[in-house]
Amino acid sequence: MGRHSKLANGGYLEIKSQPDSVDDEIYRKAAPYLDTRQNHVHVSLSCDFARRLLALYPKADEEIVLPAIVLHDVGWKMVPEERQLSAFGPSVKDKKTQGIHETEGVKIAEEILTLLNYDKEKILEILSIIDGHDTRLEALSVNDQLVKDADKLWRFTPAGVDINHARFGIPRDSYMKWLDTVIEDWLFTPEAKKMAHEALADAKCNSGAEKIWKSTSRK
Repeated sequence: MGRHSKLANGGYLEIKSQPDSVDDEIYRKAAPYLDTRQNHVHVSLSCDFARRLLALYPKADEEIVLPAIVLHDVGWKMVPEERQLSAFGPSVKDKKTQGIHETEGVKIAEEILTLLNYDKEKILEILSIIDGHDTRLEALSVNDQLVKDADKLWRFTPAGVDINHARFGIPRDSYMKWLDTVIEDWLFTPEAKKMAHEALADAKCNSGAEKIWKSTSRK
């Protein structure tokens, strides 16, 4: 059985216990840190985008990209929920807290990967990607480009739109119009930009869940 994450429309997304093709142990260790800020939904969708991008970029290293996307937001668990909303979204007011989630994420990711005896050189690159995945505008490598793109792409999906427009207090149509204006600036790869346009077109027609998710309702 998968977990359920509540959507803004009152329904629920049934999400898998872990993304396919991502090392089970890494995700299992990360899972306790993802139960805030709808990060279970975010990371699962972003993992799917990361896999799609990896298939198009054979020179990228999935042993870096996939752990990085699974672990990149674990640091939010260390930020009080009442401080989170001002540190991400269309209008970031608290850049200090935004940086804290990256710093804490590096610590947690290093602990998890070291515990699992992950390759030390790969750990260093994964940590460098996590450290600055939001605050650093430039990408350090093709691996970093794919992580940054996968991280943002979930926002364009029906689930991402439903979750984010509600928590930011922006009407759904207005939020989607804004998303359409940031694709070129946000994303690095042309393939990711195409995926963003496709996902947003889907969100304009559908509310709640992508094909890989089962949208349900609870009383």
